[in-house]
Amino acid sequence: MPQYSELNSTITLERAIQELRQREEEKNDTPIKMSAISPTFERHDAIHVLFGCGTTLEDEIAAHIWMLFGTTAKINEMHQAVAHREHRNVLANIGHLKLIGIWITCLPRILSIIIKCSRMKKRLALEELEKLKKLPLCEVRRQYGIVV
Repeated sequence: MPQYSELNSTITLERAIQELRQREEEKNDTPIKMSAISPTFERHDAIHVLFGCGTTLEDEIAAHIWMLFGTTAKINEMHQAVAHREHRNVLANIGHLKLIGIWITCLPRILSIIIKCSRMKKRLALEELEKLKKLPLCEVRRQYGIVV
């Protein structure tokens, strides 16, 4: 997953989201199919791009932690992003014990994300996503103090 370094000042958030979706469609990945269905996934995809998260299970966990602590999103919005049948099926196939184990192994990363969120200038205003999508990715990160 490219993180679009600060040096790349030309790519907009909107273009980066499109590239994420294109890569995931090429992999025939389930989350990208869901994102095309639900507007909730527009925000979810923006989180992946802005905070440099891929689409592995560990990166999905990280994206949810970033969303919860680094954005203005409410917890019910986060639940909407994972309430789709396809998402539940993916989690069911993994199994609860394995999923708990993955969460435990992610604890150091989770704590790191929470610390980074506390150092941000302000929480990312997801309600302004349409406006933010027009800006260069590095500018959005700079405005909010996002460190990937």
